[in-house]
Amino acid sequence: MRSVFSSLNVSNKNNLTLTAQNARLDIIGELEAIVMYQNHFDATDDQDARKTIADIMEEEKVHVGQLFGLLFKLDPESKVQFEKGYTEFMQQD
Repeated sequence: MRSVFSSLNVSNKNNLTLTAQNARLDIIGELEAIVMYQNHFDATDDQDARKTIADIMEEEKVHVGQLFGLLFKLDPESKVQFEKGYTEFMQQD
């Protein structure tokens, strides 16, 4: 069985591509966590639980921002397309 760590001759470009793909996967994981926490928040009336869950959910949103920053550094074209999509959204009627 081949280990993912056995490829020591991977070029820097391939490593950056892999890291960008991992950042995308991490963004998906953080967004899934936000959805899960929102569901948990909505499912309880306990104020201590709601406060705790809301705090954790906000941290996950920060993580999304951090990961997008990493992704945009690794893949500047993603940032260009993201900003294009955001601009198009903001110009809707």
